[in-house]
Amino acid sequence: MKNLIFFYFFLTTFKVLQAQGSFKVTDSEWLNLTKLMPKECKIQKSNNNLDLIRYKGRYYLAFRTAPSHFPSKKTVLYLLSSEDFQNWKLEKTFFYKKDLREPRFYVFRDTLYFIFFTLKSSKIKFVPENILVCSSSGDGNWSESRSIGWKGYVPWRVREFQGKLYMSVYYGVGLYKKKHQADLRLLVSEDGMQWQKLSDKPQVDGFSGEEGEFLFDDNGDLYAVVRLEGCGSYLCKANYSDFASWEKNFSKYKYDSSLLLNHENEIYLISRRNLDGQCDKRKKTRKKPYQGKIRNLIRYSFTRKVTAIFYWKKDKMELEWIKDFPSTGDNAFPAIAPINENEYFLVNYSSDIKKKPKNWIRGQLSKTYLYYTKLKFERETK
Repeated sequence: MKNLIFFYFFLTTFKVLQAQGSFKVTDSEWLNLTKLMPKECKIQKSNNNLDLIRYKGRYYLAFRTAPSHFPSKKTVLYLLSSEDFQNWKLEKTFFYKKDLREPRFYVFRDTLYFIFFTLKSSKIKFVPENILVCSSSGDGNWSESRSIGWKGYVPWRVREFQGKLYMSVYYGVGLYKKKHQADLRLLVSEDGMQWQKLSDKPQVDGFSGEEGEFLFDDNGDLYAVVRLEGCGSYLCKANYSDFASWEKNFSKYKYDSSLLLNHENEIYLISRRNLDGQCDKRKKTRKKPYQGKIRNLIRYSFTRKVTAIFYWKKDKMELEWIKDFPSTGDNAFPAIAPINENEYFLVNYSSDIKKKPKNWIRGQLSKTYLYYTKLKFERETK
């Protein structure tokens, strides 16, 4: 009997270690970052949609604050900086009497860029308008925001590779309509401001396809996670020789608000995890996926979510769950920036983690906060 118990313990332990690749992933105490915001920031009920970057010895943080998760003309984007993650300076405020979302930082040729998009303030429609960008050299001065074109598209991530910038965008107008077709593609830029499509054909087309999170590994191959609203996700890969052609592997699990991290050529995903399991629970294949979309979305709204970290198994093109972080209600949209070679500041938003867990829709209508922790990668000894 003792041998059986030991064998079971060995198998479960081995599974956990394998799920984390060559590293043990740990997080420290989660603290409320919203409470550290300077007095100039008028914090509203809903605080979410954020990004974080380290640039010239400072951390730059941007986040959305609004009456609720849903579009509002009262939305404000705040852009702040800090040397120590405790004392924050307000750098710039964005307020256009429109909703503002998907703030993203990127550094190119020693310049810090900040990009986001405007959205019509409709509580029942998702209508993206313009993608705007501004820049700074780190002296506290920012250029005026200007449009980069691509009206109706939503930006998701910007990455640099071999002297060029790549940005994933998707066409968001009519996103929740039956006839909406995905147009998720990579744009490319050589100056940080002018963006052209990488290829005539989108990287993901057909039904659905949003939030195209991607990165490049140390071999130069591209890995991506694409949300399929109402039915699941794609796990994708493109070889170094052809970034325009994505190999797509379908999963019935939906990874919202995804963030990919390359740590010593091992890839990790941090995203929202649905505690109800698969997004699409139908047994039959998705011949007409839109037929179950609304039903899936309704059920999805009334189930509980947490923010979790996964390990990407490259050989099988699979994600393996490692652990959940303290989170409840409306949560995710993680952002990360390095502290040293093995530690990162990880920021996330969530309903109050010290109160009773909520389902997602209750969280979207209630107060949310920004939280942060230190995420550490320790190499496993064998």
